[in-house]
Amino acid sequence: MAKALVVDSRLCVGCGRCELICSYAKFKVFNPYRAAIRVVKMEPGVDTPVFCVQCGICLNACPEGALSRDPETLVVKVDEEKCKGCPFCAMACPFGAIHVDPETGKAVKCDYCGECVETCPQGALKLVEVEDLPWFRARSMAVAVTAAPQLARWLWYKLP
Repeated sequence: MAKALVVDSRLCVGCGRCELICSYAKFKVFNPYRAAIRVVKMEPGVDTPVFCVQCGICLNACPEGALSRDPETLVVKVDEEKCKGCPFCAMACPFGAIHVDPETGKAVKCDYCGECVETCPQGALKLVEVEDLPWFRARSMAVAVTAAPQLARWLWYKLP
């Protein structure tokens, strides 16, 4: 069954362990700049991990056809043999969740390996069944709207 990575930003303390374990799992180095997950610090006490949500917008952006969706897991994967390191997938990603690794020259994105989930001391990251994903995303949206109602008004309400 397909899984999806979700985050409860209220639990994230910004420790960066997810970044470190991700870079170690992918490249055997502890370097957050090489990780496929990034902890964004918005203001004191407000941190949230950003990762690929597998939306697939990057699929058509790659001129080499190096990105494809696994039919079983629904995860968008990078074929390192085909990837030439152009930044088109990174430019297409609306979440900033893909980057070209400076060492390998290949695209790096989250593949839902789950290492970050096991390492998070607060339990902010979870792998959930795809069927449960709408509930988690709706809850995250509700938390964001109630935390910043002025943002919700700016996003959804336009003066005539």
